[in-house]
Amino acid sequence: MWIDRKNKNRLSVKRTCSNVWFMVSIIFRASPLYGVMLLIENMRHNGMIFIETTVGVGYILEAVEFGKPFSEVFWFLIFLFALFACSGLYSSVFHSVVTGMCMPKIERKLKFMLYEKAGSLDIACYDDPEYYNEFVLAVSESKESIDRTVNLIGLFVAGLIVFFTYGTYFLLKDPVSVVFVVISFAISFVVYNVTNKIRYRMKLDINPLNKKRQYVHRTFYLSTYAKELRLNRKLSGRLHREFQETNENIYNVQKKVCRKLWRLNFLTDYVFTDFIFNGLYLAYLVFQAAVRKAISLSGLVVLFNSAGSLRNGLRLLSELPPAAVETALYVEKIRNFLAYETKVVSEENLEVPQEIGEIRFEDVSFAYNERDGDIIHRVSFSIAPREKIALVGYNGAGKTTIIKLLMRLYDPTGGRILLDGVDIRKYDLQQYRSRIGTVFQDYQIYAATVAENVVMDEVPPQADVIPALRQSGFYRRAAGMKHGVETGLTREFDEEGTDLSGGESQKLAVARVFYKESGLIILDEPSSALDPIAEYQLNMSMSKASEQKSVVFISHRLSTTRHADRILMLEQGRVIESGTHETLLAQAGKYAEMWHAQASKYI
Repeated sequence: MWIDRKNKNRLSVKRTCSNVWFMVSIIFRASPLYGVMLLIENMRHNGMIFIETTVGVGYILEAVEFGKPFSEVFWFLIFLFALFACSGLYSSVFHSVVTGMCMPKIERKLKFMLYEKAGSLDIACYDDPEYYNEFVLAVSESKESIDRTVNLIGLFVAGLIVFFTYGTYFLLKDPVSVVFVVISFAISFVVYNVTNKIRYRMKLDINPLNKKRQYVHRTFYLSTYAKELRLNRKLSGRLHREFQETNENIYNVQKKVCRKLWRLNFLTDYVFTDFIFNGLYLAYLVFQAAVRKAISLSGLVVLFNSAGSLRNGLRLLSELPPAAVETALYVEKIRNFLAYETKVVSEENLEVPQEIGEIRFEDVSFAYNERDGDIIHRVSFSIAPREKIALVGYNGAGKTTIIKLLMRLYDPTGGRILLDGVDIRKYDLQQYRSRIGTVFQDYQIYAATVAENVVMDEVPPQADVIPALRQSGFYRRAAGMKHGVETGLTREFDEEGTDLSGGESQKLAVARVFYKESGLIILDEPSSALDPIAEYQLNMSMSKASEQKSVVFISHRLSTTRHADRILMLEQGRVIESGTHETLLAQAGKYAEMWHAQASKYI
């Protein structure tokens, strides 16, 4: 996994800068216009504050104190008003127009990068709960990471502008004033660094709790849970308690952290800020003006007011390093996610044969993780071209894992799988998978049209999904819909969308196999939601459609498996019996036991 569990909350200065630059480069690549105008906007904003509070106020006060001509002050004010008007116009265009047009482009670019990577991740990544938490945090924080980076750019530009404008002004007017600023800056730097680390750790602690709270939240509004919640009031009560306990746990985490943050903020805002500036610094300025006569009264006022601006500006500057660390920590998760090297890859990118030949498992073993050990133990069997194989066994026997290995969703931890005598790891991965038509037990129906759910893509103009729908038994239902195969499914985005029953959904999922040109068909419980008549019709259609294809299917209904060319009986990750329906019954083993317990009662 890509998670560095030991040092995941620590970054070097070099890595911090690299992560920030990664996000800055995404912003400028996605929208150069926004990047440039963002820099100008931050320079404009902070520059205008200096001109208004220091240059403008200082000039007017000096004009009053030293009796400058009114005409000179008048034209100076006209110039300021014109400058403010142009500045306000630019700000309005940037925030109201440019940001609205460009920010979606930036978010889209980053999310496309994440979605593209997610599409190529090893399925094994989802078996690791810690990885899943990190993955969810990386994706959910993508927009916030962009916002943090934009704010970071603002802090950086503000720091530079403040340093060159107010810094120069204070050095020219009264260099000693800089000492007060430096003291406040140093203290703020330390305190804000500690504060941001505390906030970051709090978010990490709350993330698993939020995940649990969101799960409970979903159970109360998703239709899939509605019936069971109403029929099982105890379950509803338990979920309420879980929700309450989770909220209390989140509250306790926040309460504990907020006490620390309150103390730190009090020290920063009052002890180290108000005391130094409003107390010591004001006394120093009064001494300089009244006793030493080193500055004028107008100079005293401007220096004190500007010190507040300089203090706030340098406070932003002091927030830059910890803010950069916080941003970099979140970006680190995004970069680690994007940098993850997929383990299930094409070793030699060999061309996959058009006709699926012999498939052979040779001493195949597999473990999802080292802790639980192997769940498939040195399994060996072969599938002849166009042979129909049924995998049967009790739950947990390893049936679904076998087909996942065959589809290269996972690679064996021992042994190998051959196609036409070649290790399947040597074939081009995408081409290999494209030769397989699959219906999973946990198939999904998407918020798209009937046709798109069959094609699993945008429907080409020449595409004809009708034959596939006829073969799966779903055509009559589709033809009766308002817009036929162009009818939208689910009501996620379309109020006129159609919700399907479990059996209808399964028929639609099976239609995908009939539509796809594949040499190998893999079916995981393809008729579990169908009534006996629909199951019989599906079996007949499947038998006809797969005459020239190899088929591997899993079914707990042994009335379906009896028609297979060969049946493999699995138990605890091993093939314990193999043969036709008749030969396995004659052996009077585990398969015969299952058959007599189930199918013989109905057939």
